[in-house]
Amino acid sequence: MCGIVGYVGFQNVVPVLIGGLKTLEYRGYDSAGIATIAEDHLHLIRAKGKLRNLEEKINGHTPGSTIGIGHTRWATHGKPEEHNAHPHTDSRGGLAVVQNGIIENYVVLRYDLKDKGHSFNSQTDTEVIPHLIEEALLLERGNLLHAVLRAVRQLEGAFALVIISKEHPGELIAVRQQAPMVVGLGTKENFCSSDAIALVQHTQRILTLKDGEVARLTADSVNLYTFAGKPVHRYAQVLNWNRSQVEKQGFRHFMLKEIHEQPGVIRAALARHLVEDRVELPLPPKFLVGIDRIQIVACGTSWHAALVGKFLLEELAQIPTEVSYASEFRYAPPPMDASTLVLGVTQSGETQDTLSALDVAVKKGCKLLGITNRPESRLGHFIEELGPKRGALLDMGAGIEIGVAATKTFTAQLILFYLVALTLAALRRPEYEQAALLTALTQLPAQLELILDAQLAWITEKAHEVNHLHNFIFIGRGINYPVALEGALKLKEISYIPAMGYPAGEMKHGPIALLDSSCAVVAVAMPGRVYEKVLSNTQEAKARDAVLIGVTPRTALAEDTFDILLPVPEVHELVSPLITTVPLQLLAYFIAAHRGLDVDQPRNLAKSVTVE
Repeated sequence: MCGIVGYVGFQNVVPVLIGGLKTLEYRGYDSAGIATIAEDHLHLIRAKGKLRNLEEKINGHTPGSTIGIGHTRWATHGKPEEHNAHPHTDSRGGLAVVQNGIIENYVVLRYDLKDKGHSFNSQTDTEVIPHLIEEALLLERGNLLHAVLRAVRQLEGAFALVIISKEHPGELIAVRQQAPMVVGLGTKENFCSSDAIALVQHTQRILTLKDGEVARLTADSVNLYTFAGKPVHRYAQVLNWNRSQVEKQGFRHFMLKEIHEQPGVIRAALARHLVEDRVELPLPPKFLVGIDRIQIVACGTSWHAALVGKFLLEELAQIPTEVSYASEFRYAPPPMDASTLVLGVTQSGETQDTLSALDVAVKKGCKLLGITNRPESRLGHFIEELGPKRGALLDMGAGIEIGVAATKTFTAQLILFYLVALTLAALRRPEYEQAALLTALTQLPAQLELILDAQLAWITEKAHEVNHLHNFIFIGRGINYPVALEGALKLKEISYIPAMGYPAGEMKHGPIALLDSSCAVVAVAMPGRVYEKVLSNTQEAKARDAVLIGVTPRTALAEDTFDILLPVPEVHELVSPLITTVPLQLLAYFIAAHRGLDVDQPRNLAKSVTVE
């Protein structure tokens, strides 16, 4: 959720911090701040609202410095006010801390510190940390690393921290415990951040901290330790990202750029995993052998992708599959054993609810298959620690996604579900002929490019026509019912219009009461086994004056049925979700853009939810 950036080196630190925080704006935030050390003083500047407010306060009021920390805060404890913004300081104002996550025992720690004479200026859980370190510095004779280690051993919860002190002007301490933290390695300079995206413009060499680890950074060195103070040795990894991936490249918003990147995402995935007309996934030998049941856990858009995955796994591989919200799974897990494969789907690899659900599955003896866009994430480490007999990881390979509303990562998740289902089908149903489906998948990138090239202006115009409507209902059946859910979610996320997704056959069981001329019904109607059924359901809406929008191939029947047509090519029914999703993404995007809303950073939302 929140964003952290830290730097120690030779550059003027303020542009480095502000540049990094701007890169992390997509994560969502409501206040921001920086702390730097110069002229034997710690300089703290914070502001409510967007980064531009912080920049205005900084302008000309911060001495030159080569060390500092920055933070964008998404409020949990305490309202989004300047006094609750990070960084927070100790009693003397000489030590500053930024934090992501939640300190669960902060109330007890706060009372104890008050008894020792400490006073607090915010309602945050974070503020106890600099005061704990202040106390620890007395016991550790001023050694900052040892003081931080003593302090963090008292904390309970999930957190990532970065600390600087005016008494140690060339030293920065970073901490990770169940919240993301990476270190970037430079020449005569080093960086840290809650997300490697913030470091791409400076370095591609990173060290990912593991839970229970601390890093001490100077301009010339990086040293890792456990919370117990034991040194840790780890080789750096090199990211295959580049600066252009965090730039808009001429698009008005990152979301629109990422929608256009989807054909390339599909091409790249197929190029990696299709070998001579067969699927080859990087899974341990016999990893999928002996699987009798599949359980998928996910949240949000990933949950919608999982619903498509369930359809494919049951249709192609004939294997019983269930999909659960990760946030509910851990409190009411279904029966599972060693013959159950549990799929954890999270684009960030840091979604706390999903990770907690997977921990439950591990204790039940299940095999785990993780699907993520960030293999260096906590999910990646979790799977790695299980070993190849119990765990495997599939990299979505979608590249950096900045827009909060997931687009290309949804498509990347879908592609992997197709490939997993085909792999299991080959094991369980060798008689199943895969050629037609594989051919349909390889044709998709060109078909999507046709939609993006030929229909952008058309969808823009139609989005403007329905911009005044107050409610949207999205309907679909079969494999496209999850697409209806995803279309409704996209519209809600970025335009703030109430939108609901339903199986088309459920219209008459309640939602039909909402229909009038102020409501739009968006129907996903692709030729196949339920095509006529969906068209019949739309007639019920037409009779009640709703505006009908159809995502369907252009035919005389479709043009007669729908008020607005968002035409798509006719494709193999099983691959249709990859086609029908894109017009709905564009519809949501252009409605929000017409309303002048912040498409990339919608209110109250964060790119990854790293706390429960």
